[in-house]
Amino acid sequence: MKRKIIALALCIALMALCAAVAEKAGTKVFQLGTSVFTVEIPDSFVEGERTEEDIADDQVAYMHSPDTLLDFDVYQFGKEGYPEKLADFAKEEAEEYNATEIVTEGNINGIDAAWYRAVETYDDAEYTTLTYALEDGDQYVEIVFWLDGENAEQEAQAIIDTLTFVTR
Repeated sequence: MKRKIIALALCIALMALCAAVAEKAGTKVFQLGTSVFTVEIPDSFVEGERTEEDIADDQVAYMHSPDTLLDFDVYQFGKEGYPEKLADFAKEEAEEYNATEIVTEGNINGIDAAWYRAVETYDDAEYTTLTYALEDGDQYVEIVFWLDGENAEQEAQAIIDTLTFVTR
C-alpha cells in the first residue's frame, strides 16, 4: 500500500512537471528593443512590417499573431526632451492621448512601471490601447497593446505579467 501511494505521488508530480513544461513550450522570450526588459509571448507572434513613419516615431517592433486579435508595438527612445521621472512622463503621455485608468507609480514583478488606457485611431477605425511605460537608464520603453478582440485584454495581461529583466 505504501509503495502504491509513493508511486501515485510520483506520477502526480511528474504530470504537474510535464504540464508546466508544456505550458512554457508555447511561448518565447521577447526583448523590448535593446532595453533590459523582456516578456514572454506566444510562439505564434511574428514581427510585422514597420513603415518609415513608424521607425521615425521610435517604433522598434510591431508584433502580431494569426492566432489572436492582439497586436502590440514597442517604442524605445531617449529621455531628452521628455520629463526625467517616469511618473511625470506617463502623466504627459496620458494627457496627450486623453487617457483613462492612469497609473503613474505602478510596479510589475519588481519593475517600476506606468500605464494607461486610451483610444487610438488606425486606418479610420478606433481601437482601445493599453500602454505600459518603463524606464531603462536614460531611455523610455513603451509597449502598446492594441485590444482588438474578445480575449485581447487577458492576453495582454498575461504577456505583461511576464515582464522581467534580461539575464546576461
